Amino acid sequence: MLRRLVLSSTIRQSVPSSWLGSSSSALAVTNPSDLLSSKTTSLSTTLSPSSSSHQQTQIRLKSGRSQRGLYDGKDVRFGNNVPFSLKKTRRRWNPNVQHKRVYSEILDEMIPFHITTSALRSIDKYGGLDEYLLKSKHVSTKG
Repeated sequence: MLRRLVLSSTIRQSVPSSWLGSSSSALAVTNPSDLLSSKTTSLSTTLSPSSSSHQQTQIRLKSGRSQRGLYDGKDVRFGNNVPFSLKKTRRRWNPNVQHKRVYSEILDEMIPFHITTSALRSIDKYGGLDEYLLKSKHVSTKG
């Protein structure tokens, strides 16, 4: 009830006295948006569901380490260790990186890479290193 009183007093301040009529407790207004001040209107437009932040795509920057090998979109992740006592300590999860030589059919030779195990599985899925490099969304063609 206290909120309603505060809101109604705010509306009364922004509404011309001719709208209030003789009874100050009852408002006879056909369009409620006329009662809102410009500050409230701008606040409601910024909080509208169409401009929510979860709909915007977020571009994550790659670490320098993952740019020097085939990491298949994997990168270092950070979080907390949470034991039974709930005392949180920071930790990091590193990608499973191996140093492997991968065969290229076009070059007809083995090429050494720092490569994650998920990238090795993706190379098998695409049918070889050359197809993976051409079709994968995690490999950029920028040199």
